[in-house]
Amino acid sequence: HTGETVAVKRILWKDDFLLNKSFTREVKTLGRIRHRHLVKLLGYCTNKGAGSNLLIYEYMENGSVWDWLHQQPVNSKIKKSLDWEARLRIAVGLAQGVEYLHHDCVPTLIHRDIKSSNVLLDSSMEAHLGDFGLAKALVEDYDSYTESNSWFAGSYGYIAPEYAYSLKATEKSDVYSIGIVLMELVSGKMPTDASFGVEIDMMRWVEKHIEMQGSAREELIDPELKPLLPVEEAAAYQVLEIALQCTKTSPQERPSSRQACDLLLHLFHNRMMDFEKMNMDPYK
Repeated sequence: HTGETVAVKRILWKDDFLLNKSFTREVKTLGRIRHRHLVKLLGYCTNKGAGSNLLIYEYMENGSVWDWLHQQPVNSKIKKSLDWEARLRIAVGLAQGVEYLHHDCVPTLIHRDIKSSNVLLDSSMEAHLGDFGLAKALVEDYDSYTESNSWFAGSYGYIAPEYAYSLKATEKSDVYSIGIVLMELVSGKMPTDASFGVEIDMMRWVEKHIEMQGSAREELIDPELKPLLPVEEAAAYQVLEIALQCTKTSPQERPSSRQACDLLLHLFHNRMMDFEKMNMDPYK
């Protein structure tokens, strides 16, 4: 009645998990979460007769990061592209949203499906992590069997290697997924890009090329971003270094989401200082 536009996601019941009361409890918990970089869950509807649930979110009018990087709208005459400033802001916003879930929520929340299509952009191109309606609350009896523990969540290309075989999600599983999105933002490539070949994944591809010199190393930078100023190019490689830390094979070697966020914020603030020294407007 206020005229506000909302986004409604319909979830069809596929098994008993969505019929369980724990779904309602988890959604109510997530409905109380408020953070600048998380999409607000405004409400939900359960309709057993229709065999589905409806989740009502705030509407993000600029779509997802996936749309901007990989999907050109059919009816668009102008190719959409994200400049380096926008991509760095998205990286920081994503990290801040996940840091909130991991470190400021009680109990801690694990997203379990971080990917570029779940990073949504508002009218100001601010990043909001969405689709966390089935996030896992990390509680003390984590090793005990619950519906949430056994519910497989994640998307191919973004799933941490240890989660694929153990089905035990941790904060470090989310950190791994953040690292993949960071690589995506810099390279403009999909995590399952055919150019990687069948025996190498995105992390190995970045790891291999970042040690190279010249044009081989420059393949890591999205052609849509070129030409970059020297300070911007250096920052792009630094983001990839952070991404490689986040995607270490061993979860114990990865930074926490808070540490990853601090690294990205430090990089962002340094960028502002570099532009001030050059007497340039960082937003142009």
